[in-house]
Amino acid sequence: MNGMNPWCAAAVSLVCSWAFACSSNSASEPSGHAGESNAGAAVGGASGGSAGAASQAGGGSANGGNAGSVTAGSDSGGMPVGGTDHDSAGAPDPGGGGSGGAPPSGPYEAVGGRFCPVESTIGVVELMGFPSPYVQVSLFDQPDPWIGEAELSTATCEFHRYKPGSCGGCEAGETCSSASVCQPERRTIKNASLSVETVGSVRHYDADPQLGGIYSTLDIGDASSSYAMTLSWDETVVVVAATPVAGDDLANLAIRTASGNSDKPGALDATWDVSTSEAFVRSRIPINHHAGGPTFTECRAPVSAGAFHADAEMIDPLAVQTGLEFQGVEHEFVAAAVTPQGCVEFRFGSKISAFPNL
Repeated sequence: MNGMNPWCAAAVSLVCSWAFACSSNSASEPSGHAGESNAGAAVGGASGGSAGAASQAGGGSANGGNAGSVTAGSDSGGMPVGGTDHDSAGAPDPGGGGSGGAPPSGPYEAVGGRFCPVESTIGVVELMGFPSPYVQVSLFDQPDPWIGEAELSTATCEFHRYKPGSCGGCEAGETCSSASVCQPERRTIKNASLSVETVGSVRHYDADPQLGGIYSTLDIGDASSSYAMTLSWDETVVVVAATPVAGDDLANLAIRTASGNSDKPGALDATWDVSTSEAFVRSRIPINHHAGGPTFTECRAPVSAGAFHADAEMIDPLAVQTGLEFQGVEHEFVAAAVTPQGCVEFRFGSKISAFPNL
């Protein structure tokens, strides 16, 4: 094997947005199966502190800010039941407004147990890091023009290969999409705000006015609390009902590749102890950092499934140069909402380091 030890490649910061549908009736609709929820919607926030910027959807480092607070009522409740059928039943209406005939600006209700298709994702909201929790928001004005539909898939994983478009030259401020169409460059949303509510307290955070993105430590609630949120920008409002946070207690997690060789790993399997939790396990496996472009395999499965699997054809193309850079999994409760601009996904949980065949 050449170069650095691939199983230590988690030190390379290659954080991407983690969101997709294994199959969907519409490219913009969240996937998964939603059940009933008795949780209340998020309540608007208080006067806030400053927030740093997150660089990419679902990831990137950021600078923390200070949070303001206000006393407010709070609802807590159960998480909608997740499923494995990956359909779009009960998804918010992407056309005439949110669920229940909401106006075009919303509020759009995030549906528990659903994911955003990666090719239509515009925003990711994360609550992670207990016992020192943080909130992070990455939000853009459109989906990533370089990410299209999956080239290969299994029941639990999708392989997205970056193929540069051919546009013959675009105007300033435009980019050539993977569909070979010149379109405006994707921009971060600079006027976004996020309200987080739990146990009678609310915190409010504003996006960095120059870079976009929100990042801050969170000083309300604890790992056993449920959290409701409201995300807003321009005239758009997205809400998620009070949702619990998944911990790092994913028992007997193991990652194995068919060959045990990071240069040509073959098929990849993740396994863990089955439980009745309604949370999910997910991982985005990026192409080696020596290669350019958003080529990756993304996997997700309910905790109750106990495993996810990616075929060799979905893993070997990622292991260029210094080998496969599998960086771990996320254990999380999820919810997704469709807006006219694209899909927004909420993730409440933990990032767990795990390396193949160790």
